[in-house]
Amino acid sequence: MNRISVSSPSNIALIKYWGMSDARQTLPNNLSLSMTLSQCRSFCTLSRLTTGTADEILWKRTSGPLIAAQNSLRIGIERHLHSLRERFDDWTPLCIATTNNFPTGAGIASSASGFSALAVAFALHCGHSLNSPELSGLARLSGSGSAARSVLGGFVQWPGDAHQLDGPAQQLAPAQHWPLHDLIAIVDATPKSVSSREGHFLAATSPFYSTRLSLLPERLATVRQAIERRDFNALAVAVEREAVELHIIAMTSQPPVFYWQPATLRILERVRQLRDQGLEVCATVDAGPNVHVLCTAQHKTAAFAALSMMPGIERWIFDQAGDGPRRLARHLF
Repeated sequence: MNRISVSSPSNIALIKYWGMSDARQTLPNNLSLSMTLSQCRSFCTLSRLTTGTADEILWKRTSGPLIAAQNSLRIGIERHLHSLRERFDDWTPLCIATTNNFPTGAGIASSASGFSALAVAFALHCGHSLNSPELSGLARLSGSGSAARSVLGGFVQWPGDAHQLDGPAQQLAPAQHWPLHDLIAIVDATPKSVSSREGHFLAATSPFYSTRLSLLPERLATVRQAIERRDFNALAVAVEREAVELHIIAMTSQPPVFYWQPATLRILERVRQLRDQGLEVCATVDAGPNVHVLCTAQHKTAAFAALSMMPGIERWIFDQAGDGPRRLARHLF
């Protein structure tokens, strides 16, 4: 059996992508910037089917057997496959299996890692390499703009060119440039009731959305400079402000979307206190209740010691800045 297996990382957005100028092509209203993670990954195995004409799509929970993918997941994968097949003109029926090693649909960018893994696996199936410049655009075809960033490691801006919204992502710095740690506080591992895709459609209904867009170019420049200079204090202020404003947009959309839970707010407050006490630590939240606590290696142990016993946290995931997709020798089937 000729199988291709890939793992692709999640990422945490420092400048958030929220709202689309063109939903069909997944074009953003603003530039975004993220840090690719190392440990939170999706896995995809793909092979040709020798009989039949329909694809076989399988899903594996973190622990458990491969089973037929549920309808919502299958629809998303089929939509992405159709776009990839149109691009490569390859209509061979496939068996595809996918899984994540972290909570799915809970605001930790599982769509970014999952769809980028599928895009990379399909590109390899069609003869391309892991270094293909097409990968970012192929991942974007899934409808998950964040997937365009997960095909690159380190610190990544999407689109790379402010004047080309349909352009690829660009790496600003490799992970080794600034190996920040990400302590992910899992407040609720269950899938969120309002998907990120739905949130994107609602964003422009907030009366504050245009104000947010006007502030983002300067904030993006601040974060880029902070990364270049490894200036944690400048990064922390901009990243926390960005996280709060994203959720203000969500909460004031019509209808409003509330992703935060009480524990989310408690963690955000405690992280600010720790930074006031001299620790290099800050927090950000994507479209979900779970909190990414960013810190330097020097202050990781102290930060976790201060946060680990807080109520309302189900568990922790320890991650850090990492590289992009990898081809694997081990397969899901």
